[in-house]
Amino acid sequence: MAKLTSSPIFIIIIFYFFQSSNAAYNVVSFGAKPDGRTDSTQPFLEAWSSACKSVTPAMIYVPRGSFVIRAVVFGGPCRSKVVFRIDGTLVAPSNYWNVGNSGYWILFSKVVRVSIWWDY
Repeated sequence: MAKLTSSPIFIIIIFYFFQSSNAAYNVVSFGAKPDGRTDSTQPFLEAWSSACKSVTPAMIYVPRGSFVIRAVVFGGPCRSKVVFRIDGTLVAPSNYWNVGNSGYWILFSKVVRVSIWWDY
């Protein structure tokens, strides 16, 4: 009778498969412009909405560049874990009045299992 054993290669392949099944959303794919001038608030919200609806853990990726974001609320609840991976720079509008008197610039509301990773 054949003996069943788990090879290290098989375990690594299974681990990689489960790790790579996470959803990834690049804000540039949603129309965000890394030029430091164009308002990218809506593309960020669209990426958030897609990630938040994902049934598998999701990552929102912000590549290198400067992204202008107005006052924004990233709201939940989300269906799964969401990670913001920021390699670029988030920039508030140069006109203070565009942020308004909301008391915040970027707010996460009614969400759990959200992580933010960045390079600085």
